[in-house]
Amino acid sequence: MIKGVNKQVLEVTNTENPYFEKIIFFVKPEYGNEDRAKLKKEAESLAKTAGKPPKSRKTKREIYGILSRCALCAGAGAAITYLLNFLV
Repeated sequence: MIKGVNKQVLEVTNTENPYFEKIIFFVKPEYGNEDRAKLKKEAESLAKTAGKPPKSRKTKREIYGILSRCALCAGAGAAITYLLNFLV
């Protein structure tokens, strides 16, 4: 256990999870005087239940932005192709 300026921190490095290297728990001030073994056991049990992080989802606004940029790029490509064919 590492004591910070105002917080007690418990770090679990053996997470037994392929997604997480280490997990850091901040102990509530009212439980700072609890038995160290009990805190460590609780932190390890929570670390074992940690699953895959949730997949981030794009909003409709982000999707529309991507689609509009693709359409603009396709239009620019068509315009450049037309100009090259017209000039050559």
